[in-house]
Amino acid sequence: MQNTPHEAAACFVTESFPKCEFAILAGSASRGEETDSSDLDIVVFQNESESYRESLFKYDWRIEVFVHNYQSYLDEFEREREKGRPILGNMISEGKVIKYSPQYDQIRKNVIVHVSAGPTPLTKEYILASRYFIGDLLDDFVDSKNYEEALITLNNLSLQVPDFVLRLHNQWSGRGKGLTRALHSYDEKMYRDFFYSLNDFYKNGNKDVFVDFVHKMYEPVGGLIFEGYSSKG
Repeated sequence: MQNTPHEAAACFVTESFPKCEFAILAGSASRGEETDSSDLDIVVFQNESESYRESLFKYDWRIEVFVHNYQSYLDEFEREREKGRPILGNMISEGKVIKYSPQYDQIRKNVIVHVSAGPTPLTKEYILASRYFIGDLLDDFVDSKNYEEALITLNNLSLQVPDFVLRLHNQWSGRGKGLTRALHSYDEKMYRDFFYSLNDFYKNGNKDVFVDFVHKMYEPVGGLIFEGYSSKG
């Protein structure tokens, strides 16, 4: 019989990191939402260790372990602020403690501050570039000569547009299902409109709803542009 996620994570930490300060089970398994293909995401703080990530299979589970020390997690938070994705922050703030030490309490306070503060605001240069490059992609989508061209272009746009909108409003973004959840959490109506526009193309071949959605999203920053864009410093 397969170990439960918590049992497997506890055995793994005890065997592989007996001297660690504390460890956390994160992700879907920590919420009781794991599936047959789920990984066990385990964050380990071991101050004398270099930071690294490793994937392995033990105790009948796929395991992703993220090892950090008391400096490396702060460095990772800086990277998260720039990328706009609080992956480590969410793992620590939302995960379940497997092994506890008093250091965990201070780390978690720092994590809450980090997640609450949000990502680094977009620069004017970034916003201008997005107005240009998304406009270029949207033209490619409108002018595509066949379904396959339209599909691959739309797939690019469907990731870049919600990411930009979230970052523009100082919200954390995400990747994959994390991006979907972030958009839903920020604005449920926008979330519904976005997926309606995608499905109208996938099911009916209609591009207009998605094109209108993108233009609406860029209205607050002056709309999409072609003339006037320059990458000069």
